[in-house]
Amino acid sequence: MPFVPIATFLAGSLLTLLLPIALLIALVVWYWQFSVRVPETADVAEHRAEPAAANPGPSVPEDLPPEPGV
Repeated sequence: MPFVPIATFLAGSLLTLLLPIALLIALVVWYWQFSVRVPETADVAEHRAEPAAANPGPSVPEDLPPEPGV
């Protein structure tokens, strides 16, 4: 059975409209889920223990030459 020209046009126009709209909806849903999850990871950082004090490293004695004129 041959295609009816209006059916081909209708299918093409529906795909042209619905595919970008479906992609936009999918991206909005994904971004919304991502943005809902982000504050949860930021709250976890507040519950961590305080960082340890900085260690200056090993103590190295300085062998400086005597000051001139002393």
